[in-house]
Amino acid sequence: MKTEEPIDLNEIIHQPVRLRIMTLLVSQSDDSRLTYSFIQTNLALTGGNLTTHLRKLEDAGYLQIEKEFHNQKPRTWIKATPVGRRAFSEYFADLQKVLGW
Repeated sequence: MKTEEPIDLNEIIHQPVRLRIMTLLVSQSDDSRLTYSFIQTNLALTGGNLTTHLRKLEDAGYLQIEKEFHNQKPRTWIKATPVGRRAFSEYFADLQKVLGW
């Protein structure tokens, strides 16, 4: 049943690209992380576009970015934080309310 109360969807997560990023990240186990290149390839994003959205999510505390070197090549890892997982769960619950599920 739809609620009569106004529901404010989390605008940071609600943006389509950020929603896709967060969906990828929260679908992993709590301690798992994905590479920047995996996310870029799977979501078909340009590097600049992905970086911009990752920065917005990181600034909100929703994900953690770790940079390291592997075989003398830089590698960037991304994982959802507990705060990000909770925000995504709340977003999903709010979306279900809007849809009346």
